[in-house]
Amino acid sequence: MTNEFEIETLLFQQINKPKDYLMLKAINIFGDYYRVNVYTQVEEEGGLLKKRIGNNSYFCKFEDNSLKIIKANKVLS
Repeated sequence: MTNEFEIETLLFQQINKPKDYLMLKAINIFGDYYRVNVYTQVEEEGGLLKKRIGNNSYFCKFEDNSLKIIKANKVLS
């Protein structure tokens, strides 16, 4: 059984952590495959803080204590 902390650690060994990193959400799609969304915190006009998916969302496979990024999808804001 994997957890988000393991996936977070392995993902940020492969990519740079965003400057305004807030959290990561790993969603099990099927078997060992996960959709991993990286959330950042951005300040909008008027000082309002907003949580959003960062520049990318990742489709990954977690196997043998390693994480393989299969596809990185550009998220449109």
